[in-house]
Amino acid sequence: MNGSNSDMIVVGGGVIGGAVAYYAAKAGLGVTLIDQPKRGRATSASAGGLWPLGESLGLGCGVIFYKAMLAKGAASAHDGPEPLPQCFTEFALQSNALFPDLAVALRDETGMDIEVEKSSLLFLMYDEGDESFARRIWDNPSVDRADLEWLTPEEVARDEPAATRDVRGALRFCTDDQVNPYKLADAFRAGARHYGAAIVTHTPVVGIDVAGGRVHAVRTRDGALPCRIVVNAAGAWAAEVGRMAGVEIPVHPVRGQIVCTETLPPTIRAGLSTADCYLTQKHHGEIVIGSTTEDVGFNAGVTPSAIRTLCKGAVRAVPALADVGVKRVWSGLRPGSPDELPILGPVDGVEGYLNAAGHFRTGILNAPLTGIVLTEIARGERPSYPVEPFLLARLHGMPAAMEPAAN
Repeated sequence: MNGSNSDMIVVGGGVIGGAVAYYAAKAGLGVTLIDQPKRGRATSASAGGLWPLGESLGLGCGVIFYKAMLAKGAASAHDGPEPLPQCFTEFALQSNALFPDLAVALRDETGMDIEVEKSSLLFLMYDEGDESFARRIWDNPSVDRADLEWLTPEEVARDEPAATRDVRGALRFCTDDQVNPYKLADAFRAGARHYGAAIVTHTPVVGIDVAGGRVHAVRTRDGALPCRIVVNAAGAWAAEVGRMAGVEIPVHPVRGQIVCTETLPPTIRAGLSTADCYLTQKHHGEIVIGSTTEDVGFNAGVTPSAIRTLCKGAVRAVPALADVGVKRVWSGLRPGSPDELPILGPVDGVEGYLNAAGHFRTGILNAPLTGIVLTEIARGERPSYPVEPFLLARLHGMPAAMEPAAN
């Protein structure tokens, strides 16, 4: 590294940091992205589900999080997962709508295909509780009814022949698709470089210089890099980076374990969400099965019990998987926040410091709009989406952790 000035330094090279660097560099800002790859980065825990409705309404990983809270006595047995606020749903839908054009732009700029696939998400209803939860969504939709479809058991069998027949039906979220999360993160970084950003890898940030109430530089072991703006996109490690600037951010790691099958012929068409797990088949044939929600600190290991539970849930949903081999298992650390919403934008008292943190389960989905909004704030423009619901100030006085139960 050298001591030249940057308009913006992004700390963290996962999908959020890459998105901010990409959009900022594309807008003409001088950008340096500093990345220290760490085992368990949240991008590694993602199946790449673009599920704005499913996650907003408590499905995907959310239904598994709810079961963990229920087991701990912190949720009501009859309520089902709580929907996230409408401000989040609208943010997620707006970000999701960016992906088709983004895929074209990144292919033109980098030659990389991020594998956006129209698939939809099906919530399989096994029992009366599942059906009651789905019925509340169907009867009182907080989204466009045209984006929902109620399927009978016969229609589930028609659309998903490999799925279990032991269902009461399914609720389809028509806008909820998928992307390759690894290729998306790589393409964002390559796109940022295409527009002139400097990508500094395998380099830990050791300090942020703040004087007179504003950011002046980011320090690494190789020296200080002056800047006008620093963006904290450090994922599960955002609290550590925030403290370097004198900012306390209630972000904590939430482990998610994942199972990946061997390569299969086309088996499931949609993403499947159940009370036990979610499943999605990727472009090259593997089925990804996830995911636990565990409060175990920065432990990025895997456990036999969790893997067995995920596999059991997958076989319940798709019985033919009983005879399928597992290619690999792994985990990632999601950046959790107290209310499950991202923490975005400026903070009081430290000019030039911006958060892009706390995305929990939806970093892949919300990366494009996060990158755009942070770039607009950095340029002194009015954000495309109001950032007020996501400011750090909303969390003052809230506990740092959601306390999900460990599997």
